[in-house]
Amino acid sequence: MLQAFLSFILKKNLLPQNGPTLLAVSGGVDSVVMSSLFYQAGLSFAMAHCNFGLRGVVSDQDEAWVRALAKQYSVNFYTHSFDVPTYARAQGISTQMAARTLRYAWFKTLCMEHGFTKVATAHHVNDSLETVLMHLTKGTGIAGLHGIVPAQGMYIRPLLFAKKVEIIQYARTKGLAWREDSSNRQDNYQRNLIRHQVIPWLQKLNPNLETTFGLTLARLTQVEAVFNERVESVRQRICRYQNSDYYVAMHTIRDQPWASVVVWELLKSFGFSFTQINNLFARKHPSGTMIASASHRLYVDRGHWIITPCAASNSQCYTIDFTTKDLAVPPHQLQCTHLPRAQYAIIANKKVAALDVSLLKFPLVVRRWQPGDVFYPLGMQQRKKLSDFLIDNKIPVPLKAQIWVVTSSNQIVWVLGYRIDDRFKVTASTQQVYEIRLKKAPGKPLG
Repeated sequence: MLQAFLSFILKKNLLPQNGPTLLAVSGGVDSVVMSSLFYQAGLSFAMAHCNFGLRGVVSDQDEAWVRALAKQYSVNFYTHSFDVPTYARAQGISTQMAARTLRYAWFKTLCMEHGFTKVATAHHVNDSLETVLMHLTKGTGIAGLHGIVPAQGMYIRPLLFAKKVEIIQYARTKGLAWREDSSNRQDNYQRNLIRHQVIPWLQKLNPNLETTFGLTLARLTQVEAVFNERVESVRQRICRYQNSDYYVAMHTIRDQPWASVVVWELLKSFGFSFTQINNLFARKHPSGTMIASASHRLYVDRGHWIITPCAASNSQCYTIDFTTKDLAVPPHQLQCTHLPRAQYAIIANKKVAALDVSLLKFPLVVRRWQPGDVFYPLGMQQRKKLSDFLIDNKIPVPLKAQIWVVTSSNQIVWVLGYRIDDRFKVTASTQQVYEIRLKKAPGKPLG
């Protein structure tokens, strides 16, 4: 097994370029074998053990046992005790998920404090098989079919070449001792149920299940690479950012047989489910439809799907004093100036508001538009509801929620980036001009 181990870590380029690897060691047979292989290969490593305290005194005995193993190998040892039940209750998650979250957060802290760049976990072929079966049971995309990968960020899985039976056989051949976790024999966890009940039945159908599964994973990994290339080419063609909004030109691919799954891959990072996307495709006339995830809203506006972050509080506002020069109004930047009318040339630009200073009462207030807002659009002598103005200008629904207005004594003087109020325009009698210019916010393009 040592030769296979060395061959695998070299082929997958798993080891850090400098310094030791941090091994996650529970004391079970998998992590004990991993430690032994690192030691036999003469590789530099340290050991980290999580004490979740879920088995009382036994958990403390596990910690002491792993500590002794680290001393035997003369390597640095790190351990931490966690209050998993309290964390699980506070977060409203399962005990397993809580332990996993705490574990990986601590590993990240160790790496930051001690300079580790790689953390090795003892996942093997059977773990990967169980993961795929769990994903299939719950529903998954193509990414859920490749199983556990050998490397993912700072985490490496140097035993992913080996079957569980091979790991146990190696441990017995080398006379290694290990700790048994009694919870691994219980079927009250989903993974254990698959391990003890489902996989043995599948092995009756195919005694070489682990081997054929490994070959299947190799094929699926390559299929995934081709698929991801296709998704990226579609992304480049139909998706674009405008300020903080994400536009998808759906009309260009809507009739393609693969459209729903590809669009879900494009949008799943915003929190939308495949069911939500599929249901949108099922609508014959989706324009005007809105769906929501925990963090974003998706609006259908004619041929586009527009994804926008959940709106901030409408109570947020900013003030402009007469001396203000620059003001950040996320995602915008306002540049303010004033100068004599004789030195000012008016330009036709919706992103520039030229106003008569004598008609303004400072400080001006910049706020989100609100239902009931009215103003006199430039060139009109009658007032108009701002909501009607936005409709007339075909402003998409998600953008309506992000419209800002500049007001003077509660009167709108400018709908930011669209139209000033006719009552505050520069005329022949204007002596001083106050200009507000909409600039590009740092790092973000202005639509």
